[in-house]
Amino acid sequence: MQEDEMRQRAITALNALGDDAEKIGQTLFNGGWLGQPLDSGGCPIARYLTTVLPDVVGVAVGNDEVTVFPIDGPDVDVTLPLAVAGFVAAFDVDAFPELIDQAGTVSVPDI
Repeated sequence: MQEDEMRQRAITALNALGDDAEKIGQTLFNGGWLGQPLDSGGCPIARYLTTVLPDVVGVAVGNDEVTVFPIDGPDVDVTLPLAVAGFVAAFDVDAFPELIDQAGTVSVPDI
């Protein structure tokens, strides 16, 4: 997959989560995407993107950017939409306790 195509798919997936932190949290909760605060590869956003993007082996989420690791091709950096960045900041300070994976396991739900 081309870098530009992967970037566009990631942006589309991120925008589909919702337009504010609360909606994003609800979407992730409804989909079963749980994770750990301050874990760039194991937060709900990373688990969501790893599930919904084709040909991806992992994702690292930062405060304002996400890096997608495709099976083939270079890593792809994507600026987080403001709503998603707001969710990440809130999740990292335990604002969404229902999204914390209590088992601490790295599992990605099937869709």
